[in-house]
Amino acid sequence: MRRPYQALARWLGARSRRARVGIGVGLAVVAVLAAGAAVLLVGGGAGDPHWRDGTPAAAPTPEPTTERADTPGARRDRDVGPTGPTGSPPPYVHSFAQQPGVTPRTPLPSPTAGLKIDEGTDGCDHAYGDRNVCVPWTFPDGVTDKCGWLRERGYEPLRITGGRDRHGLDRNGDGIACGAGD
Repeated sequence: MRRPYQALARWLGARSRRARVGIGVGLAVVAVLAAGAAVLLVGGGAGDPHWRDGTPAAAPTPEPTTERADTPGARRDRDVGPTGPTGSPPPYVHSFAQQPGVTPRTPLPSPTAGLKIDEGTDGCDHAYGDRNVCVPWTFPDGVTDKCGWLRERGYEPLRITGGRDRHGLDRNGDGIACGAGD
């Protein structure tokens, strides 16, 4: 069974299946665009606003003036009612707000204690140097001289602040990792 676009494709001289399918897709896109244009022309375009429920929106009424009647040049016929379209839709109430008998929770106090994070989570061993120094938790494979590796990357001798020397960087036990004599 032939599709209608195949006849047009053959008439246009498309011999391959890919070309025929491409012409068919092009015709489908043109049909969708034409249908959209028809909807805009017939109704529902920007010039015909509707509310969510489908009823047409009325033109807004003019805003009330704040001039007083006893002010020179003030006109009493300019005082009008509230602004907004007539027949405006009801306000949208979220479902979580429909709990009239529920009392709001009291706020919890702000945390004052520090947060405990397991060692090595950030990839650093903070037992060496200040808190902003990052000695790797694990050195790259093949590194035999850890102090030499750290010196190549600009590290100075580091004070051991964590009370332990996981990497064995303080060979002489003076409390300074990769210092003189290590």
